[in-house]
Amino acid sequence: MTTIQRRLAAAVSLGLSAALALSTGAAPAQAGGSAAARAATSDQLTGFGYRGDVYGVKLVTDSVEALNLKDAHAQQLCTRSAGKVVEQQSVVSVPDNPLIRVSASTSRTETYAEGETHGVRGTNTIGDISVGGTVGPLTTPRLVIKGLQTTAHAFHTPRGYGHDEGFTFASISIELLDNTVVQQLPPELQQLLAPLDQVTDTVFTGTQQVAQQVFQVLSDVTKPIVIPGLGTIALGYENGRANSHNAQSQASALRIEVTAGDRRQLVELGTARVRMGGPAPVGVFRSGGTAMDYQALRGALTFGNVEHKALPCQGTRGRTQTYQVPHATQLVPVPVLLEGVTYQVNGDQFRAKAGAKRGKVAKGWSRTAIGSVSIPTAQLVITDVSSRAAMRQKAGKRVGSKVSTGVGSITVAGQPVPVPAPGEVVELPGGAGEIQRQLVDTGYRGSQVIGLRIKLYSDAVVIDLARTAGRIYGS
Repeated sequence: MTTIQRRLAAAVSLGLSAALALSTGAAPAQAGGSAAARAATSDQLTGFGYRGDVYGVKLVTDSVEALNLKDAHAQQLCTRSAGKVVEQQSVVSVPDNPLIRVSASTSRTETYAEGETHGVRGTNTIGDISVGGTVGPLTTPRLVIKGLQTTAHAFHTPRGYGHDEGFTFASISIELLDNTVVQQLPPELQQLLAPLDQVTDTVFTGTQQVAQQVFQVLSDVTKPIVIPGLGTIALGYENGRANSHNAQSQASALRIEVTAGDRRQLVELGTARVRMGGPAPVGVFRSGGTAMDYQALRGALTFGNVEHKALPCQGTRGRTQTYQVPHATQLVPVPVLLEGVTYQVNGDQFRAKAGAKRGKVAKGWSRTAIGSVSIPTAQLVITDVSSRAAMRQKAGKRVGSKVSTGVGSITVAGQPVPVPAPGEVVELPGGAGEIQRQLVDTGYRGSQVIGLRIKLYSDAVVIDLARTAGRIYGS
């Protein structure tokens, strides 16, 4: 092995170890004070599965998420326990753009049981958001929002499942460029400004009820509102659903795309997603897949979560759910193009009626597939990458698991490269890197499998493709 290969191998090992340490060390902390005390004393096992995901800021480019820029991320992994509280805070967030400044953000999820009502709540609060202004020689319009709060709530009562979601903010101000003629602005922007108080010729503000009217304007328009010289602003989403088996609630307050300067950047602000369902007599599934995890070791950057799809905590009652992402692209530092991403999940929980298998049983599987992967700078093309993780558990027993992977073909500069067998490694031509197939992590709760791991030596990047988990937890 060459010197550069040995150095990269060491860097990869160190980088992945650091990432693991960060993911462990950054585990969501419990809320302080009375909330933590209440959670510690009121944890109780229920027959429902709960999940929550709340964060303040997220940066997404063409379906690929910058994972290290998601702040105040309070994630409640699938659990059957009521009384679980997860809370995270951030002091300040600048999502890789000096024109975007987000102050202190707090995210919280909580599962609860109050009498005959069970549920999960998620809340995010952002103190101050400022987009635009003056950065060096660049001056743009400025948008300031204070006290943005997003909530999502899924619950079950004796009458069935229900949901509630929404967002509010305390105040909003828009400062246009000098000499702007309001009457010449796009009609949608004039409509947005109408409820606000006009402080000067170019400054508009509003608080409380007036601020809420701005949300109504955003919800009425059919496309993002253009703020000339800055970008666009649009309402995120606010929706939920409930049926006889589950409920989910989600809200994302704002989507702001900044086009000023030398880049285009879409930022989601104030997002809360929660869901619950049942019955869950055995445990909860922590299963699902993501098409790509991307780590650039030199810049300590991580990307991934290509519209990640998870198996509902309680399962799907034995029905296969399929989700598709037509394409996804990660452009820096090394471009990766994915086409034809497919996620499939299936899970069920039941009581075996007779015979040796009598008892409560949970079983299911998850599958992640990618039609093609292209890395142009390495002239590397891989087709039909997939991974599958299956799991089965009898209540109180170790989870049985089975994994498999598939790869269609690998070419470099149009020339075929041998497809590695499961667990094996092939070197790329010219010592450019290596490809390892089927990396498996198996434990008491089940397994996780990575279809392919690509290491590119000169770029010091590690790209995991088709990562799928199949695990079951009892609480």
